[in-house]
Amino acid sequence: MIATWVLLLSLGGLALNMAFSQSMVQPDWTLSLLLAVLLAHRSSWAWVLPATGFHDLVFYWNIWGSLPWLIAIPLLLPQLDERLGPGLPQRFVLMLFCSLSLLLQDWSVLAWLLTLALCIPVWFNLANHYARSA
Repeated sequence: MIATWVLLLSLGGLALNMAFSQSMVQPDWTLSLLLAVLLAHRSSWAWVLPATGFHDLVFYWNIWGSLPWLIAIPLLLPQLDERLGPGLPQRFVLMLFCSLSLLLQDWSVLAWLLTLALCIPVWFNLANHYARSA
């Protein structure tokens, strides 16, 4: 159920980014939602990574925009959780690491900060939802 809502909202965000990219500074709606889901529940990688690949194909005409960065989360997070315990600091560092792909793709610093500002509350709300349902 959450996957459906996130994917629909991501498509809406993709449309917003494409429609108003030249007229105003805005966050990368899709990346912030997909990154928040991946940080909140690491087993969601099976549908988040293909959606990120679609996002990259639409924005950058290749899959090398954000996808390689987000692939690092399901690979690193189990090892970090095993060594350090599941916690907020390593996920926050991974969020900053993955969102740096926006700066490498020539997004403005303000758009990067807006993306982080959207990702954090969505991430915490989804993490609370997953914790309650577990």
